[in-house]
Parts: sequence; structure tokens; C-alpha cells
Amino acid sequence: MKFIVIGLGYFGGSLATTLTKLGHEVLGVDKKIERIQELKEDITLVMEMDTTSSNAIQTLPLTDVDAVIVAIGEDIGASVLTLALLKNMAVRRIIGRAMSPIHKEILHQMGIEEIVQPEEETALLLASMLPIEKAHWVMELNHEFAIVQISVPEKYIGHSLATINLENRFNLKLVAVQIHPSKSFLALFSSDCKVELEPDYERPLRDSDKLVVAGKLLDIKRFAQS
Repeated sequence: MKFIVIGLGYFGGSLATTLTKLGHEVLGVDKKIERIQELKEDITLVMEMDTTSSNAIQTLPLTDVDAVIVAIGEDIGASVLTLALLKNMAVRRIIGRAMSPIHKEILHQMGIEEIVQPEEETALLLASMLPIEKAHWVMELNHEFAIVQISVPEKYIGHSLATINLENRFNLKLVAVQIHPSKSFLALFSSDCKVELEPDYERPLRDSDKLVVAGKLLDIKRFAQS
């Protein structure tokens, strides 16, 4: 897929480089030449531009990309004006970054349908993770149910899934087992792992394994603290 990311600060730069690593074509745009220089080796193509200029923004290949993400964070005025220009150009898919509830409401009023608040979403993710020991990420389905990636509780290291018996003892559904090569710091954040959707229930679990389980939050906490 092809994307344009406007605003290459911490969030926009990380998004653009990640999309590039995933094999997408990304045009990164920023008005600061120093950001362009820093990221030119990590993004498919970079361009210095003030996107609040209608003449400048019209030179972008807006009709040839799957989405334009406006990730400007330092200047709300520049964010709003850039999004307004894109909206007037009938860009197929526009995603805006909101820095505050008021900013988000302004974007809603402008007709921007897809809005992200990475700082708020990160805070909500952290808040949902904190009550569950050893949780690495949590996707809450509602106030009662969630899907959670969790490290194997210390008590069960060396035990098999058959012995632990998640479904009968904890009312949990095992979604997958992630097998990491080691428990090094880098391995904890690496996607270089083996994912088993139909795991060997007799294999002893290691301390570097992670379990993805679904069920009631209370049951997940009970398993994590067991």
C-alpha cells in the first residue's frame, strides 16, 4: 500500500518508518529540513514542505495513495489548516492526529472521520495493563471481557498447557502461544517469534514464552496472580 505521512515528529516519524519496514511505500513530509535529513534513510521517500500552503500541498501525489495521515503535533493550527486543504481536495482517506479533546472536536466538525490520539490511547493501554500482572498488551472487548498477551506466570514455568488446563480451571480460551528464542530485553519487544495457533499442549512452557488468552478480565487476573 501507499501512504503519505505529514509531520515527522516522534509519532509521525515512528509511524512512517514502521510502515516502510512493513513493506509499504511511504512519502514522509515535514517542513523541518533536520527531520528530513534524520529520516531519509528510514522512509521510502521524504520531502520538505509547508503543507499549510495550498499551492505546495497540491504537488503531492494525493490521488495515488491509499491514505494521507496528518501527524502534526507541535502546531494545532498547521494541523487544522493542512486537514482542511486535504478535505477540500477530496482525498480518498484522511487520518488526523488530535492533540486534545478540543482539537479532536474541531476535526470532527471538519468532517474528519478517522482520528487518532496516540498519547491518550497509550495512557488507556497502560491503565488497562497495570491491574494485570505480566500483561504486555490488552485489548478490552468491553468492561468485562478482553484478549491479553501475558508472560507465563512463574508458578507454571516448566509445566505444560495440559497440566495448567486454562479452560476448565480459569475459564480462559487460549488464542495462541508466542515462542521467543530467549528472554533477553530485545526479545521481549521483538516480532521475531514463532506463533502457534495449535500449540503442543504437552510441551513444558518456558519463561520466554507468551500466552495470548481471551476471557473475563477477572479470570485473566486470577490466572496471572496464581
